[in-house]
Amino acid sequence: MPLRFSTTLNIFDSVYDGYCKEGYREPIKFTEALMVISKIKKISAVELRHSDITSDLTVKTVKRMLKDYDLFCSAVSVDYSESKKYALGALGHQHPKMRSSAIDEGRKAVDIARGLGTTEVVLRLYTDGSDYPFHVDYLNQWNTIISSVKTVAKYASPDINVSVLYKPREPRKFITVSSGGRALAMCQEIAMKNIGVAISFSNSLMAGEIPAETIAQVARAGKLFQMYLNDTCLPSDDLLVPGGYHLWELLETLFYLKTAKYKGYYNLDLRSPRMEPIYALQIAIGNIEIMDKKLEKLDITELRKAQRTLDAIESQKIIRRVMFI
Repeated sequence: MPLRFSTTLNIFDSVYDGYCKEGYREPIKFTEALMVISKIKKISAVELRHSDITSDLTVKTVKRMLKDYDLFCSAVSVDYSESKKYALGALGHQHPKMRSSAIDEGRKAVDIARGLGTTEVVLRLYTDGSDYPFHVDYLNQWNTIISSVKTVAKYASPDINVSVLYKPREPRKFITVSSGGRALAMCQEIAMKNIGVAISFSNSLMAGEIPAETIAQVARAGKLFQMYLNDTCLPSDDLLVPGGYHLWELLETLFYLKTAKYKGYYNLDLRSPRMEPIYALQIAIGNIEIMDKKLEKLDITELRKAQRTLDAIESQKIIRRVMFI
């Protein structure tokens, strides 16, 4: 089965950091971004941010644009950290008015998803966390986030899936939903069919996880809804081209996505301040497809037999043959 690729539009943003205050490139218009993506044959969908929809760029207009460029909408995401309004928290905010506003953002994403014909919404909970010891009441914040996510999931049910995308830090020093285990625990506590986990390869590495292991555990629970492929130099969230640093881990990740029978999009979530976005996306797809092709040579029975011995020598020999012979 051929891989289905989607990309976020973050790669076209004007990237700022603590050094280049003016950003590394001029941002391009929404329409231009779709045009560039449409030229990459392997990409069939885009993930939109709920903030992409405005009074000038309505759902109806965007739906027509996607059709014109022969693209689907893979998901609609909400990244609360993009707005200074939620600097102190969003779905976990302790002020009812602010929390209600954040929930409304999630509902807006659900409405947009329905209008664009996608079944997926992703909540990036990067602003709910803490920066210092004793900064927050941990249990109260956890309970508040669960209550808020559940409210969004109920609004989305039964036709829209809601995924929680976790991350250990950035922009907060400590993010509450910081690992695959915590994200899965949240989903299991909410106990709704349409709530699941979104895994980002680089976020998983930042959390000190083995991405493939997290995939296996989340998929075992039937909660692997979204997969984002990228890479990081660590410890920061670099959103580099997948395979740029962690080639072996990428190979193992692709293997476990196949093992889990993952049928969703392979979402490219990249930041490319010093590389033209179109080339970054092409290299990313090329790296993934090369690794995926390598896996066709893997004798799974032989690998499982070697793994049962708990001797890394045999499994390393098998994978080395896949990679280099």
